[in-house]
Amino acid sequence: MANQAGQVARIFYKELVEGDLRKLRAKSNDADTGGGARDFRFGSYKTLLPVIRPMFPQTVKEARKRGGQNVMIDVFKGAFSWRDAQGNTHSKDAYFEPPTDVRPSEGRIARVHEYPCFDASHVKIGAGNRVLLLLIQLDDDSLWPHYAEEKSLRTPNAWHPVVAKELLDCLDAARPVNQAVIGYRDFTNEGRYCNGK
Repeated sequence: MANQAGQVARIFYKELVEGDLRKLRAKSNDADTGGGARDFRFGSYKTLLPVIRPMFPQTVKEARKRGGQNVMIDVFKGAFSWRDAQGNTHSKDAYFEPPTDVRPSEGRIARVHEYPCFDASHVKIGAGNRVLLLLIQLDDDSLWPHYAEEKSLRTPNAWHPVVAKELLDCLDAARPVNQAVIGYRDFTNEGRYCNGK
Protein backbone atom coordinates (compact mmCIF):
# COMPACT_ATOMS: atom_id res chain seq x y z
CA MET A 1 0.00 0.00 0.00
CA ALA A 2 2.99 2.29 0.26
CA ASN A 3 2.61 3.28 -3.41
CA GLN A 4 -0.72 5.04 -2.92
CA ALA A 5 -0.85 8.67 -1.84
CA GLY A 6 -3.18 9.76 0.92
CA GLN A 7 -4.17 8.52 4.32
CA VAL A 8 -6.13 5.34 4.98
CA ALA A 9 -9.72 6.12 5.93
CA ARG A 10 -10.98 2.56 6.39
CA ILE A 11 -10.03 -1.07 5.80
CA PHE A 12 -12.50 -3.89 5.13
CA TYR A 13 -10.96 -7.36 5.25
CA LYS A 14 -11.84 -10.98 4.61
CA GLU A 15 -9.73 -14.11 4.93
CA LEU A 16 -9.30 -15.93 1.64
CA VAL A 17 -9.68 -19.68 1.45
CA GLU A 18 -8.73 -22.01 -1.41
CA GLY A 19 -12.25 -21.73 -2.85
CA ASP A 20 -11.79 -17.97 -3.17
CA LEU A 21 -8.59 -18.49 -5.15
CA ARG A 22 -10.43 -20.84 -7.52
CA LYS A 23 -13.06 -18.13 -8.03
CA LEU A 24 -10.35 -15.66 -8.99
CA ARG A 25 -8.95 -18.13 -11.48
CA ALA A 26 -12.49 -18.80 -12.82
CA LYS A 27 -12.23 -22.41 -11.62
CA SER A 28 -14.41 -22.33 -8.54
CA ASN A 29 -16.52 -25.38 -9.25
CA ASP A 30 -15.67 -28.52 -7.32
CA ALA A 31 -17.64 -30.65 -9.78
CA ASP A 32 -17.42 -30.66 -13.58
CA THR A 33 -21.01 -29.51 -14.04
CA GLY A 34 -20.34 -25.81 -14.55
CA GLY A 35 -18.12 -22.84 -13.87
CA GLY A 36 -19.06 -22.31 -10.24
CA ALA A 37 -19.71 -19.04 -8.46
CA ARG A 38 -17.42 -16.13 -9.25
CA ASP A 39 -18.02 -13.88 -6.29
CA PHE A 40 -16.63 -12.97 -2.92
CA ARG A 41 -19.25 -13.44 -0.24
CA PHE A 42 -19.26 -11.44 2.97
CA GLY A 43 -21.30 -12.74 5.91
CA SER A 44 -22.64 -10.52 8.70
CA TYR A 45 -24.03 -8.18 6.02
CA LYS A 46 -25.97 -5.84 8.33
CA THR A 47 -23.01 -5.55 10.70
CA LEU A 48 -20.72 -4.66 7.78
CA LEU A 49 -22.97 -1.96 6.29
CA PRO A 50 -21.17 0.89 8.14
CA VAL A 51 -18.04 0.15 6.09
CA ILE A 52 -19.70 -1.08 2.88
CA ARG A 53 -21.75 2.09 2.34
CA PRO A 54 -18.83 4.57 2.31
CA MET A 55 -16.84 2.27 0.04
CA PHE A 56 -19.73 1.77 -2.38
CA PRO A 57 -21.53 5.12 -1.96
CA GLN A 58 -23.96 5.12 -4.89
CA THR A 59 -27.17 3.09 -5.06
CA VAL A 60 -28.31 1.78 -8.44
CA LYS A 61 -31.28 -0.38 -9.43
CA GLU A 62 -30.47 -3.60 -11.25
CA ALA A 63 -32.65 -6.44 -12.50
CA ARG A 64 -32.03 -9.84 -10.92
CA LYS A 65 -33.76 -13.18 -11.00
CA ARG A 66 -35.05 -14.01 -7.53
CA GLY A 67 -37.34 -16.91 -6.77
CA GLY A 68 -37.92 -17.48 -10.49
CA GLN A 69 -39.04 -13.88 -11.05
CA ASN A 70 -37.33 -10.77 -12.33
CA VAL A 71 -37.06 -8.16 -9.60
CA MET A 72 -35.29 -4.83 -9.23
CA ILE A 73 -32.82 -4.66 -6.37
CA ASP A 74 -30.65 -1.91 -4.90
CA VAL A 75 -26.96 -2.52 -5.59
CA PHE A 76 -24.20 -0.40 -4.07
CA LYS A 77 -21.73 1.04 -6.58
CA GLY A 78 -18.20 2.35 -6.20
CA ALA A 79 -14.94 1.86 -8.10
CA PHE A 80 -11.81 -0.22 -7.59
CA SER A 81 -8.42 1.35 -8.28
CA TRP A 82 -5.14 -0.43 -8.90
CA ARG A 83 -1.72 -0.01 -10.49
CA ASP A 84 -0.44 -2.29 -13.23
CA ALA A 85 3.11 -3.63 -13.51
CA GLN A 86 4.21 -0.44 -15.28
CA GLY A 87 2.86 1.76 -12.48
CA ASN A 88 -0.15 3.06 -14.43
CA THR A 89 -3.30 3.66 -12.37
CA HIS A 90 -6.56 2.07 -13.49
CA SER A 91 -10.12 2.20 -12.20
CA LYS A 92 -13.23 0.12 -12.85
CA ASP A 93 -16.80 0.37 -11.57
CA ALA A 94 -17.41 -2.00 -8.66
CA TYR A 95 -20.67 -3.33 -7.26
CA PHE A 96 -21.60 -4.76 -3.88
CA GLU A 97 -24.82 -6.76 -4.03
CA PRO A 98 -27.21 -7.30 -1.12
CA PRO A 99 -28.10 -10.73 0.27
CA THR A 100 -30.37 -13.08 -1.64
CA ASP A 101 -33.28 -15.07 -0.19
CA VAL A 102 -31.09 -18.18 -0.26
CA ARG A 103 -28.18 -16.44 1.57
CA PRO A 104 -29.94 -13.82 3.71
CA SER A 105 -26.86 -12.69 5.66
CA GLU A 106 -24.29 -12.57 2.81
CA GLY A 107 -23.55 -9.61 0.56
CA ARG A 108 -21.24 -10.14 -2.38
CA ILE A 109 -18.89 -8.70 -4.95
CA ALA A 110 -19.78 -10.57 -8.13
CA ARG A 111 -17.64 -11.66 -11.09
CA VAL A 112 -14.38 -11.08 -9.23
CA HIS A 113 -12.35 -12.87 -11.92
CA GLU A 114 -13.10 -9.95 -14.28
CA TYR A 115 -11.23 -7.40 -12.14
CA PRO A 116 -7.46 -7.22 -12.79
CA CYS A 117 -7.01 -5.78 -9.30
CA PHE A 118 -7.95 -9.18 -7.84
CA ASP A 119 -5.18 -11.06 -9.66
CA ALA A 120 -4.13 -13.72 -7.17
CA SER A 121 -1.55 -15.58 -9.22
CA HIS A 122 1.08 -14.77 -6.57
CA VAL A 123 -1.11 -15.60 -3.56
CA LYS A 124 -0.17 -18.75 -1.65
CA ILE A 125 -2.33 -19.92 1.22
CA GLY A 126 -0.71 -22.41 3.55
CA ALA A 127 -0.21 -23.47 7.14
CA GLY A 128 0.89 -20.45 9.13
CA ASN A 129 0.25 -18.12 6.23
CA ARG A 130 -3.36 -17.09 6.05
CA VAL A 131 -4.15 -14.41 3.49
CA LEU A 132 -6.51 -11.47 3.86
CA LEU A 133 -8.21 -9.64 1.04
CA LEU A 134 -8.14 -5.97 2.01
CA LEU A 135 -10.34 -3.25 0.56
CA ILE A 136 -8.47 -0.10 1.55
CA GLN A 137 -10.24 3.23 1.15
CA LEU A 138 -8.11 6.33 1.22
CA ASP A 139 -9.23 9.76 2.39
CA ASP A 140 -9.80 10.77 -1.26
CA ASP A 141 -12.47 7.99 -1.36
CA SER A 142 -10.46 5.83 -3.79
CA LEU A 143 -10.77 2.10 -3.07
CA TRP A 144 -7.73 -0.15 -3.50
CA PRO A 145 -7.95 -3.98 -3.25
CA HIS A 146 -4.84 -5.55 -1.80
CA TYR A 147 -3.70 -8.88 -0.33
CA ALA A 148 -1.95 -9.22 3.01
CA GLU A 149 -0.15 -12.40 3.97
CA GLU A 150 -0.08 -13.28 7.64
CA LYS A 151 3.71 -13.69 7.50
CA SER A 152 4.17 -10.13 6.26
CA LEU A 153 1.80 -8.77 8.91
CA ARG A 154 3.96 -10.46 11.57
CA THR A 155 7.17 -9.03 10.08
CA PRO A 156 8.29 -5.89 11.96
CA ASN A 157 8.09 -2.68 9.90
CA ALA A 158 6.45 -4.40 6.89
CA TRP A 159 3.12 -2.68 7.66
CA HIS A 160 2.07 0.39 9.57
CA PRO A 161 1.97 -0.86 13.20
CA VAL A 162 -1.63 0.26 13.80
CA VAL A 163 -2.85 -1.59 10.70
CA ALA A 164 -0.79 -4.70 11.46
CA LYS A 165 -2.08 -4.82 15.04
CA GLU A 166 -5.70 -4.41 13.95
CA LEU A 167 -5.48 -7.22 11.41
CA LEU A 168 -3.43 -9.56 13.61
CA ASP A 169 -5.73 -9.06 16.61
CA CYS A 170 -8.62 -10.27 14.45
CA LEU A 171 -6.61 -13.10 12.88
CA ASP A 172 -5.64 -14.26 16.38
CA ALA A 173 -9.15 -13.97 17.85
CA ALA A 174 -10.97 -17.14 18.86
CA ARG A 175 -13.54 -18.40 16.35
CA PRO A 176 -14.82 -21.77 15.06
CA VAL A 177 -12.22 -23.61 12.97
CA ASN A 178 -14.27 -23.41 9.77
CA GLN A 179 -15.08 -19.69 10.09
CA ALA A 180 -13.06 -17.27 7.95
CA VAL A 181 -11.84 -13.99 9.42
CA ILE A 182 -13.89 -10.93 8.46
CA GLY A 183 -13.92 -7.42 9.83
CA TYR A 184 -13.23 -3.76 9.33
CA ARG A 185 -11.66 -0.71 10.90
CA ASP A 186 -12.85 2.81 10.16
CA PHE A 187 -10.16 5.32 11.11
CA THR A 188 -12.49 8.29 10.52
CA ASN A 189 -14.81 7.41 13.39
CA GLU A 190 -13.12 4.52 15.25
CA GLY A 191 -15.78 2.09 14.01
CA ARG A 192 -14.60 -1.49 13.99
CA TYR A 193 -15.76 -5.08 13.77
CA CYS A 194 -14.08 -8.47 14.01
CA ASN A 195 -16.01 -11.74 13.87
CA GLY A 196 -13.78 -13.32 16.51
CA LYS A 197 -14.00 -13.17 20.30
